[in-house]
Amino acid sequence: MTMAMTMTMTTTIERARGGRLTLALRVVLATSALALTTACGDGDTSSDGSAGGGTSGAGGAGGAAGMGGSAGSGPPCTRSACADSTTLEDCVDGSQVVVDCMAERGQLCEAGACVEPWTFGTPEWSTCPDEPLATSETLAEKAAYYDEIATRLHIHPDLKWIMSVQLGGTDTTPAVPETQATWGDVSQWHTGENDGLWNGLYLASQAYRYAVTRSDDALTNVKTILEGEVTRMKITGVTGIFTRQYIPPGVAGIACPTDDASYTEDAEKDDNHWVQVRDDGCIWDIELDTGQFTKREACGLDEFAGYCWLENVSKDEYAGHMFGLGAVQKLVDDPDVQAVVVDLLGQVGEHLVENKLRLIDWDGRVTEHGRFSPLGFDDFPGFNAAMGMDFLLMAAEATGRADLRDYYDRCMLRRGGDTSDCFATSIAPLDPFPTFFSSAGMYLGEFGCGSNYNNISMHMLSLAHLIWFEHDPVIRDLAQQTLDVDVVRAPNEPRAVMFQNNTLFDFIWASQKKLGPDSDGPAFDAVESGICQLKQFRASQAAADVTLPPRYQPFCLDRFDRDTGEFPREGAERCSSTFVWWGDPYNLGNCVGNAREIRMPTGYLLAYWMGRYYEFFDDAL
Repeated sequence: MTMAMTMTMTTTIERARGGRLTLALRVVLATSALALTTACGDGDTSSDGSAGGGTSGAGGAGGAAGMGGSAGSGPPCTRSACADSTTLEDCVDGSQVVVDCMAERGQLCEAGACVEPWTFGTPEWSTCPDEPLATSETLAEKAAYYDEIATRLHIHPDLKWIMSVQLGGTDTTPAVPETQATWGDVSQWHTGENDGLWNGLYLASQAYRYAVTRSDDALTNVKTILEGEVTRMKITGVTGIFTRQYIPPGVAGIACPTDDASYTEDAEKDDNHWVQVRDDGCIWDIELDTGQFTKREACGLDEFAGYCWLENVSKDEYAGHMFGLGAVQKLVDDPDVQAVVVDLLGQVGEHLVENKLRLIDWDGRVTEHGRFSPLGFDDFPGFNAAMGMDFLLMAAEATGRADLRDYYDRCMLRRGGDTSDCFATSIAPLDPFPTFFSSAGMYLGEFGCGSNYNNISMHMLSLAHLIWFEHDPVIRDLAQQTLDVDVVRAPNEPRAVMFQNNTLFDFIWASQKKLGPDSDGPAFDAVESGICQLKQFRASQAAADVTLPPRYQPFCLDRFDRDTGEFPREGAERCSSTFVWWGDPYNLGNCVGNAREIRMPTGYLLAYWMGRYYEFFDDAL
């Protein structure tokens, strides 16, 4: 046996008595590579008793010649077997190889192979066979229609992002019905300050769709949306900074604001304002002191002459952008796509490192909601910590850049080294970011009635990809623990995620929860609940008349002092919306139908294709 060892000092995070997170400095023996190999000689006996080394191909179970050496000269060469739930022992080219499935691939070991955690134990999922509010269409039929209408109606080829639309027509009657209308029939595009968020979620849906189907249409959609993502970053002139909104000239149904107030700079930068890119390639806006349009120093944007765009980008947009880009990086193997995604993720990571976890806008100021340090004092520490870690980890993994990985390990995880250059203020976090996870502020007020569902949604996305991209079992376990006890199954919280009738959250939980022999097993109830809600999801996203049944009564006040119910609405009883899984499921508003108003289908598509990818159901459902 040969084993190259080095002595390394590593700082790790451990859970001491009482549950408190502490730091411990350990001396670790590490091999020079992740795989430990042992030579297997000719005539070695494999685990099934057959002669010969190697794999089950040449030199496998048929007793073919070994890899050399004398009979019995080395230890047995074991074919694929799991030493434990994370360690695979395999015989490769006559050598015993030990693979840490978790550390190398983020996987578990089962039946002699590294497997995705959500497949461990080959769970059999219930598919909600008796849902009384189900539509007549199958899940696959609804997905096919929504995928088709997304490109036919909701994505203008010159805009390259998805939007809800208003069709031409009179009153509530469209001139061309939804089933036939194209983007050319749109009278108004419903653009808004969170375009980047919703667009990123649609991008993720197509990445999952491509991973399941290898569809050319899905790949084309990914490429189209990525073109828009590139524009969203290039138009700001700042590496790593997306715009909230951009509007090109000459597209019917969408135009830049015409009032001066929209372009007037904000002294505190706590309100968004528009800027123009003029023929000189420079940014122009209205200076607060003079009240006049002023040419700014930000120039070099000649390709965007005639555009306007909305500054002061926030975490909401980044939550969507990064979730979409991360999904594409994991799931779409097209080399051209990967080149774009790696570049965009690298720009975001570089920006955050250079600006000490802050989003610095075109004017050199920190955006209002643009801090990712636990002590940024613009949000709860655990919320910021998870999001910041998620973004840096994805950027480091995608690019392989040592500087991004160093910042993640040294500054965020405190794994040794000087941290004086890590943060922007003297009030820098002294502990590793995961120690803040439990302080995420998910459920606020009595019965959780004051909760911020935007933050719950963003936190779910952060934890989903942090767990998916993180292979270190200690950090991964901490993220899974906070997903479990602080968010999904938070004790004594009647509005915890597990009760919200939210398919997206259900599928994130089922795919990223701790699984394996030392867990409480798959999230069977969550998957069934998620499928039930998909079955209820209407087959059209046209605004529909919905009057809430009598069981939905005022119970308490939400964070805006509005009446909110005790029970979450069923999917069939919710209003058509931009993204149904993002809003407050306890709201009591009724819905007014309008066949001209067609919401984007992203909510259904993301949940559906995630469910298909994680094999919770198949195309027969």
